[in-house]
Amino acid sequence: MFFETLATCLKMEIIFELKKKPLNVNELSKRLKEERSKISHALLSLHECGFVKFKKKGKKRIYTLNSKTIIPLLKLVDKHVKKYCKVCKKIKLTKI
Repeated sequence: MFFETLATCLKMEIIFELKKKPLNVNELSKRLKEERSKISHALLSLHECGFVKFKKKGKKRIYTLNSKTIIPLLKLVDKHVKKYCKVCKKIKLTKI
């Protein structure tokens, strides 16, 4: 289930955007040029698996990456890719 959660490009794009800064659904929708409903659905899945957290600010939910597990994991993946993965470097998978 863990890797299935990351199986769509949209979810990975959301993770890359949230790595930069906390965002709400509308902000993610504008940045990624996707419908809000698609963003919300992807965020629900990411939230259920603990990849993202949110805090309510008025009527909005501000999403962040799980700083205890996901951010360290992304750093480890980035380190691995830079050291070992020649193919990943060529296709620029490391936006982390």
